Amino acid sequence: MFERWLRRSGRYMALFREVLQKEGLPPDLVHLVFVESGFNLHARSSSAAVGPWQFLRSTGRLFGLTVNQWVDERKDPEKSTVAAARYLKHLYTIFNDWPLTLASYNAGEGTILRAIKRQGTTNYWDLRLPRQTEDYVPQFMAVLAISRDPSKYGFDDVELDDPMNFDEIALRGSVDLRAIARLSECSPDELRDLNPAVLRHAAPGSDGLTMLRVPKGKGQVIMTKLQDGVAVPAVDLTVRHRVRRGETLQGIANQYHVDAARLARANGIGRKHPLRRGSVLTVRSSFTGKVALADLEPGDPRGSTRYVPTRDIRVPRTTLNAASDAEGRVTHVVRRGETLASIAAQYDVSPEDVRRWNHLSISKLRRGTRLKIRTGDAAIASPKVLTSDSLQIAALPAARPASSRRTVVVQRGETLGVIARRHGTTITALKRANRLDGTVIRTGQRLKIPA
Repeated sequence: MFERWLRRSGRYMALFREVLQKEGLPPDLVHLVFVESGFNLHARSSSAAVGPWQFLRSTGRLFGLTVNQWVDERKDPEKSTVAAARYLKHLYTIFNDWPLTLASYNAGEGTILRAIKRQGTTNYWDLRLPRQTEDYVPQFMAVLAISRDPSKYGFDDVELDDPMNFDEIALRGSVDLRAIARLSECSPDELRDLNPAVLRHAAPGSDGLTMLRVPKGKGQVIMTKLQDGVAVPAVDLTVRHRVRRGETLQGIANQYHVDAARLARANGIGRKHPLRRGSVLTVRSSFTGKVALADLEPGDPRGSTRYVPTRDIRVPRTTLNAASDAEGRVTHVVRRGETLASIAAQYDVSPEDVRRWNHLSISKLRRGTRLKIRTGDAAIASPKVLTSDSLQIAALPAARPASSRRTVVVQRGETLGVIARRHGTTITALKRANRLDGTVIRTGQRLKIPA
């Protein structure tokens, strides 16, 4: 499987690294994509995370990606990488520590902050987290090691796919890919492969502007034909939007880059018929007429296929200055017949140490349990580290008591997996809290969120 991922990475690796570097992040973070999706632009997880960086719909929109019936920018190689870079930068401003930042990308910052508050440490390697999150950073490190020296690990014969090579064109109007394919004398499938965010036959524009990738050398061909008067009719795209709690008409109009007054008239919204949660709005593209070359000012950021509008994301008042250290940390998987005392003796530590490091309330162990063990100097608590952690953790908001319960209303398209990840819990815990026999939930259903 990794061989297939490595081969596929050749198409996107240089592009992703360039975007990350331009966004001010270490280019080696590109190796997260191996762990997230194996460089599959169309990957979709059981929790409905989509694309190479595995964005949930809500998180993608939060960081500027457009997701609707016509386009899903979570699948776009450039735009999704820009959004992922901004999300990672946001997380790093909270933790100032890369292992905790990566763990938060996987599980959500709320899950990690609550674990830090409850367990009293800012060291990622000492935190007990969901199994997937505990494995996430080691998997990233393993992939990074293999990618830097593939021959050492037996992958020297893997032939990488050719890198993406394309021209960019800026057009006015919503564009039918089939018409552009005819202009550029290539197949519609070639255009779809270069523009994977386009879900159907047409690419809708933002503010009437559509950016497309076309095969290398075809950009000038299309520009020349349009300048010579070749007519390409714009596509009048229609999107249906279900109003969610807290949404306003202006906010919805901004999301689709249309005029709010026009949107209200088209849907009969007014004083007598106000906007209501659950109602479905018809949103039409704001541009009609013929497709034409866009006349953009030099340096206009919209004139790039990697443009993602910036969002003002609020950072929590309390941030950390963590320093995760893996030195002397070992994970031990309990085998048949092992006891707390025998495991402690194996690593020359006390059973009480093992209980404290793993927050165990009883001494009995089950086979397969993963225990965090510290060896050497790591087994001796540093007063300086303890003091630093205590001061930082004391400033964090208090963790919710065990009896605390929140209630959420299931939105259209949400699954138990999506809701569990968003609120830092598990599907099993959600089913138990709500006495569910299966995983099927319905829109409008109220669910209790366990603490």
